[in-house]
Amino acid sequence: MTTDLTNIPADFKVLASGISGPEGPAIGPDGQLYLVSADDAAIIRISSDGVVTQVANTKGRPNGLVFNAAGEMFVADADLKAILRIGADGEIETFVDDYEGTALGGPNDLCFLPNGDLLFTDPVRRPLPDPAISPVYRVTPGGVVSAFANELAYPNGIAVSVDRKNVYIAETRAQRLVCFTIDEDGRLLDQRLVRRFREPGNPDGLAVDIEGNILQTLPGIRAIAYLSEAGELLDLYHVPDWAPENLAFGGDDMKTVFVCGSAQNAVYQFRHPVAGSPLL
Repeated sequence: MTTDLTNIPADFKVLASGISGPEGPAIGPDGQLYLVSADDAAIIRISSDGVVTQVANTKGRPNGLVFNAAGEMFVADADLKAILRIGADGEIETFVDDYEGTALGGPNDLCFLPNGDLLFTDPVRRPLPDPAISPVYRVTPGGVVSAFANELAYPNGIAVSVDRKNVYIAETRAQRLVCFTIDEDGRLLDQRLVRRFREPGNPDGLAVDIEGNILQTLPGIRAIAYLSEAGELLDLYHVPDWAPENLAFGGDDMKTVFVCGSAQNAVYQFRHPVAGSPLL
């Protein structure tokens, strides 16, 4: 049943279904959509007409996925407690799995800084009501791990701003979107609150468009918030029976938004009026 909250974005449709636990959408160097089936440990590719092809299997529980400038795939795997690097031939190797000798908690999402360093969220997997205070790590191309930010309440989705001067992180259990200002070397300079969401928004994945605005998934209220850089709510997309968790821009003009809804085992798409920001 539809309600007054229904606000369906333009050209909305289901791209593919039957994907068990879809997460971490990203556009590959070939222009195609890649994501994970977390429940099946599979890395998959989805064509523009919805054909699903498995390209690798981590045998863990993959979550976030991203490509570097060289076209290599990096995957955050929560069960393996590692960041994996996957070659074009599907061969999987562990990129990092500890910080100063301590095992990671369960990597979730990741993005690249302009200098080539990798950032990833690593939430402690404790049940509610534990706030799951956790760090975000930074890794050089050579695999040297350092702390980027500490004491975040279940850090989840992460993305770099269009001007490459800020990093956005969704704090799921604090119901917040926060912004970290960085210098040209990617070092943290300052922090500010972008927006606090009402419970049970549970902010998860996010993406940025070329005007600097932010699409933030709120699976707890089955919505996607469209926010300005300052955190002003520009729109709130709400589709009955979906629970959007992660999203990415793609398509020939980068104006198609691909959305993963693991509660429905489906991948959706819709059109956005502004092109997405390049990830590198």
